[in-house]
Amino acid sequence: MTRFFVSVVVVALFETAAGAQGVPVDDPNSITIASFDPDNAVAPVSAVEGPGVKIGEGTVLRPVIGLETGYDSNVFYQQTSPQGSALLRLLAQVGTGSLSAPRLENADETAPQTTDVGDFQYRADVRASYDLVLSGNEAVSGTGGLGLGASLHGLANPMGRWSFGIDEDFLRLIRAANFETDANTNRDLNNLTLRVIYHPSDHSLGGYLYYNNTVDIFERSSQNFANRMFNRVGIHPTWQWLPQTQIYADVSEAIVAGISTPSGGVPGKVTSYPLTALAGIATLFTLKTTFNVFGGYTNGFYSSGPNFSAPVIGAALGYRYSPLGRVTLQYQLQYQDSVNANYYRDHVLQLSLQQIYSPVILMVQPEVHFREYNGVNVVMGPPTRDDVIYAVVAGIHYSLKSRLAATLDYRFSAVQTDYRYMPIGGGTVEDPSYIRHEVMLGMRLAL
Repeated sequence: MTRFFVSVVVVALFETAAGAQGVPVDDPNSITIASFDPDNAVAPVSAVEGPGVKIGEGTVLRPVIGLETGYDSNVFYQQTSPQGSALLRLLAQVGTGSLSAPRLENADETAPQTTDVGDFQYRADVRASYDLVLSGNEAVSGTGGLGLGASLHGLANPMGRWSFGIDEDFLRLIRAANFETDANTNRDLNNLTLRVIYHPSDHSLGGYLYYNNTVDIFERSSQNFANRMFNRVGIHPTWQWLPQTQIYADVSEAIVAGISTPSGGVPGKVTSYPLTALAGIATLFTLKTTFNVFGGYTNGFYSSGPNFSAPVIGAALGYRYSPLGRVTLQYQLQYQDSVNANYYRDHVLQLSLQQIYSPVILMVQPEVHFREYNGVNVVMGPPTRDDVIYAVVAGIHYSLKSRLAATLDYRFSAVQTDYRYMPIGGGTVEDPSYIRHEVMLGMRLAL
């Protein structure tokens, strides 16, 4: 199968959570909806974890293995004549971490109990998945491969007035070729966040300073024009105004720049210096109803091409309608740096429903994005693009035993766009819209 490689891969397909603008996505007070890649969305109920195996004083090892099989209706993200295929996925994970407070307590109930969790609490995990695409078509079967993940999350002096936090996450993402590319578009993402946290127990003021670094690299040299690095520093003060109401602010400055010399005359990533300043409030309307709202200003300060100078706003309303059920509605206006444009603006509306009917856990999350790209760098296409992105992520988790679970995950994604361009070398004008369904049935065993 011959495909023309454009100067850029499909715009709507390669945005990730490594956004350059907006509130940092790992902010515990943030209701930011991460920059959305509909094909990276995974139903969270598919995870299972056992009590682990204690391997040392204060340390446990938590291995998990799994197997999934299912069907992908549109392997190459095509608008016409989509090719589907069956899929077999092998999963493995091993983690280690500090003992939780219950496991640190003395088993003898008559003995003095302690809530001291030590000077350093941490969790480290390594994950791997291997996708076997079950098709007689060589181009389709070649889209599988090895996905990797590793993470380290730690907090030093967790019980003290001052704490230091570290969050380190690495991902190797496997992505099939699409009608514009002649091979898979695998990429490596590394995200590091450091925090100095002030949380006195005798004062209503707190907050933290933070530094975030994200490196985003495409493995194919012909796609190195999209390689980029984010560096962000910020401050996040908080005020516990009432027992159930917190007021917070966030001010940050970043540098986003390309980190490779593009080949073939393709323009590299435009450098930007995004500034974001906002304030918000998180509170309880009732014991069952939560509300969070923020607003502020952001400016991309791009060194060339289109730039944004605009408000950022968001709101989330959550309602716990039963002890084991919760529904949340969120809206956000956000601006994000883009892989193959200067930036995109997103209006995001998301509904999330989670319900437990022990031993069954249900989760449904539909969302819609009204997205506008500016500064698109496709050689044979216009510089702006408007998309409507629909997605549904749903899952059922059934616990057969305390360490064994069956999972059923469904993902729907649809990108509808008015964007059209001419492939390099000529040919038919391309429409990047697509519709995709993926369903996976599997088992998890936690040791």
